[in-house]
Amino acid sequence: MFYGIQNYAFFNVNKLFGLILVFVLRWISKRVAAKSTISAHRKHKIEFYEIFLSFGLIILLTVDLVFFMLQFNNIDYGPIQIINGNQTQLHWYTKQRSPSVVQIENETYNDQSLQNYHNVLVNSTNFKFSVNNRLQQRNIQNSLPQVIKKFIVMTDVHLNNEYMISMDQNYDFNLMVGDYSFGGLPHEFAKCFSNIHHKLLLLAVGNHDELGYISDIIQRPTNFYQQVGQLGFFVINVLQAGNIYSSQFVSNQRVDDALTFIKDNLYLADSAEHIFIASHHAVYSTGFYGSSLYFASKMEQFLDQNNNSRIRAVFSGHDHVFASFKRNGVFFFVNGAGSTAQDMTVSGKREWSTNILNGPLEKKSKNDWGYENHLKSFLRVTRTEVNIVQNGLRFDVRDLESQEIVTSFDQIVS
Repeated sequence: MFYGIQNYAFFNVNKLFGLILVFVLRWISKRVAAKSTISAHRKHKIEFYEIFLSFGLIILLTVDLVFFMLQFNNIDYGPIQIINGNQTQLHWYTKQRSPSVVQIENETYNDQSLQNYHNVLVNSTNFKFSVNNRLQQRNIQNSLPQVIKKFIVMTDVHLNNEYMISMDQNYDFNLMVGDYSFGGLPHEFAKCFSNIHHKLLLLAVGNHDELGYISDIIQRPTNFYQQVGQLGFFVINVLQAGNIYSSQFVSNQRVDDALTFIKDNLYLADSAEHIFIASHHAVYSTGFYGSSLYFASKMEQFLDQNNNSRIRAVFSGHDHVFASFKRNGVFFFVNGAGSTAQDMTVSGKREWSTNILNGPLEKKSKNDWGYENHLKSFLRVTRTEVNIVQNGLRFDVRDLESQEIVTSFDQIVS
C-alpha cells in the first residue's frame, strides 16, 4: 500500500501543491486584512473565493483517490510466460490469496500456500498447460522454436495494453525493455499483461517498475544472460533504483557492474549467432532525457575494446520516442513509444522542428551524446520487429496505430 500512496501523491502533486498554496495565501490574506482598511464586504468576498477554491481542490483529490482505489478491485491477471534460463516461468496474480495450481501435460503442480503473486518454474519451453486461478481456467500452448525467425521489441507500455491486443501475433517472443507500470502496482501490471498470456516474454526492468513489486515478477538478478534459440541477450540495469523523480536516472556504479558482467560472461554467448543488449535507459537518444554521458562513453569503450562482431544491436526505452543510431556496425534503438502518442516527449534542449529527424544531428547539450551516429527519429507509437534473414538481420519499425511498417534497417552479416 505504501507504493500506492506514493504513486497517488506523485501523480497528484500539482493538486496537492495548489491546495497547500491556497491555505498559505489564505493565512497571509487574513494577516494583511487584519491590518488593512479593506471593507468587510470585500473581505467576505475574498474568503468566499478562497474557500471555494480549497473545496474544489479537495473534491478533485478525493475523486482521484476514489478512482485510484477502485482500480484495486479488478487486478487478477495472467498467466504470463516468462523466459527464464532453460525454464519457463509461469506467473499470475490473484487479488485474493490463493493456492498455486498448474496442470502441465499430465502432471499437476499444487502449492497450497496462499499467495497473491504466483510463480511456477517449468523445465521446458515447449509444453501445454492450464492454470486454474480465481477467475477462470486458461489453456495455453507454450511453444518456442529452436531457431528463432522473428522477435519484437516494445518498451514503456505504462498500463496501456491497447496495442498489445491489436498487434500482429506473427512472432516467436516479445522482448519488453521495462516500464510496464507507473508505480510498480498490481493493478498496473494487470493492465499491461492482461492480454499477452499467449506469447513468451523476455523482460527487463524499468525505473517506474522498481518503485513497486517488479521483483515478484522478474525473478532474476539485476543483470543476466539469456539464450533464446540461436540468439543471445544480455539484459542489464543501469538505473538508479526506483528513481522517477530526479533527472539523474543512471547509476555510474550500476553502469560499471553491468558492463563488467557482460565482459565476464561473453563466453556464455559463444554459440549465439547474434548477440543483443537490452537496457531500459538508452545509450543514445533524441528524446527528453537524452543520453547519459557516463553510460554512453563507457558503452562505446566496452564495444571498442571487445570488438565482438556478433553484437548486433542495443535495445532501450525510457524516452517516449523512436530513435535509431549506428556506430561501428552496431545499431542502437530507442523503442520507448509503446503507450500513446499523446504521452511522447521530446528534448527541451533541442526543439524538434518536425515529427521526423534524419541523419547526423547538431549537439547542443551533454545529453546529445552520439548525435553524429544518428539515423532516424520520429514521434509515433511503435514496436521494432527483428527478422532473422538468410544474410543477416532486418529491423522493421511498425507504427502501432496504422499497423504499417514505417522504416526498416538492414544489417548484413558476412
